Amino acid sequence: MTGPSVAVVRVSDRRRVPWKNGAGVTEEIASGPGSTAGLPLWRISVADLGSTPSVFSAFEGIDRIFTVVGDHGVTLDWESRSETVTPWRPRKFDGAQAPRCTPEGATRALNVMAPTPEVGATVEPVDLGACPVTSQPDEVTALFVRCGTAVAASHRAAAGDCIVVRHDEVTLRGSARGLVIRIRTPKSHNPD
Repeated sequence: MTGPSVAVVRVSDRRRVPWKNGAGVTEEIASGPGSTAGLPLWRISVADLGSTPSVFSAFEGIDRIFTVVGDHGVTLDWESRSETVTPWRPRKFDGAQAPRCTPEGATRALNVMAPTPEVGATVEPVDLGACPVTSQPDEVTALFVRCGTAVAASHRAAAGDCIVVRHDEVTLRGSARGLVIRIRTPKSHNPD
């Protein structure tokens, strides 16, 4: 394994990158490893959705797990349907579908992008005070902290921070509530 298995990514550490379609900006939390197309195999990021409508970028062959992490929900409009997404409720959809997003007010969203069926990704609400989370050696586990604090090994994270554990068994404890992200990559992409 190369590098530390546990890292805390704070808001100030996030790399700002433009959306693929240029309609907005996202802040990258973690990604990896490279795919055959030279792009990250998977990515976790937080997008600033603002308060005005926008259209998402299309990502062919990618599953998007979209979770509003700001104060206001959004309405997603596809050609054939419309859906209201409330804060802190993960919503998975085909990344090739690029809905129009209309926020109810200024807000942000956590996006987990991974190719299907090559990579398995899940996002679930978690309350560490009620039940600690243990990462697994065959996955990347991340905890996006909504409120409270989380501790993993000697690392501590507060609201807005994200703890990322890469291919190691580590127990995350504390008072934090937020989202736990689990990404399982093919063995060919895992460290030895």
